[in-house]
Amino acid sequence: MRTIFNVKDAFAALSLFALLLTSCDNRRLATIEGNIAGGDGQLLILEHLTDGAPRMVDTLRLTADGQFRFRPEVEPGPDFFSLRLGNQSISLVIDTLLSPVKVSANASSLISSYEVGDSLNRELRDAVSLGNRLRGQIVAVNQTFNQGGMERQQARDSILTLVADYKQNVLYKYIYSNPASPASYYLLFETVNGLVIFDANAPQDLRAFGAVATSWRFNYPASPRNSVLEKMTIEGQQRRRAEVARAQKVDSLANAIPIETRNFPELNLPNADDRATSLTALADNSKGPVLVDFTAYFLNFSPAHNMALAEIYKKYESQGLKIYQVCLDYDEHFWKTSSDNVPWTTVRDLSTSYDTQGNIQYSAAAMTYNVKSLPTTFIIGADGTLKARIDGNDAKIEAELKKINMQK
Repeated sequence: MRTIFNVKDAFAALSLFALLLTSCDNRRLATIEGNIAGGDGQLLILEHLTDGAPRMVDTLRLTADGQFRFRPEVEPGPDFFSLRLGNQSISLVIDTLLSPVKVSANASSLISSYEVGDSLNRELRDAVSLGNRLRGQIVAVNQTFNQGGMERQQARDSILTLVADYKQNVLYKYIYSNPASPASYYLLFETVNGLVIFDANAPQDLRAFGAVATSWRFNYPASPRNSVLEKMTIEGQQRRRAEVARAQKVDSLANAIPIETRNFPELNLPNADDRATSLTALADNSKGPVLVDFTAYFLNFSPAHNMALAEIYKKYESQGLKIYQVCLDYDEHFWKTSSDNVPWTTVRDLSTSYDTQGNIQYSAAAMTYNVKSLPTTFIIGADGTLKARIDGNDAKIEAELKKINMQK
């Protein structure tokens, strides 16, 4: 009689099949577990933090004991996740050894109360807390402004100062101190109240991207995040080299070909909307003098200088005064944010480059007008002739305007 079903053979076949499945499963699984007290019935969401929008991975409903456990699949190298509870979330990192991440917190104060057991996540928590503190400071400034306790320009300057201080702090405390750390990578992509803190297009920020990209490529060669870092760094370097080369070419042509102007050199630079803006066109359409002002918003004197210009502009705008302000800022985002409410024409010289000490190394526009220091202001009369040059003396600007028959 032929055996239809051999149990022994079937068991062997099933064991072999299970072994094959196990050998084909190369997934890297991590453990995120812990206790969140006071969250009975609330939905806890695990998200994967990629370089785009967070992607939901798993969810669970907390019970009275607050215990939770997730087993997410992770990418090679350090990988980032977040735990979200209502409108609160905390960021976590899985290390290269897939060490379990243990979290304890209270549901009512998840962000401020959570504790983690490993050093990498403690460092990430402390780094993220700096951004949370900055958010609170910005909210406080906005509230003071909305309640009438601060002028618009004062509020703007306060926020920009807070952001600059935060940026300087994380650069030297984390990014330059240990560019290979997960916290350093995380901070490069941090945004605070919609503000992008680090921009790979800005020369000084490009150094930070390069430091982290190099360290991550060496320490975590299999991480897919390397391609994002390297792409941003290389593209930023290429843009910077192209800007310098373009500026040098323009400057070379300017030296070889007579400049067609009225009685002053032409400038045609992009405004905050990236539209080329001609000084000659502005002067041709002006019924009065034009101030050509060379400055940089990131320098300490800038707020006081712009306030002085604002008083002059308010007084003489009705008599045809125009201002063409040439900014030599290296940080495009900072410049655009600062110039948002400036009532006159403001443009930026893209050819500007700085040395490692932060000194201006090159600017085609500044060289055209032989500007050696900032601020420097020129007055073009209504007849199109260059009337005066003022080096770093705001009080002298109005005096020179009066000399060319500007009336109060």
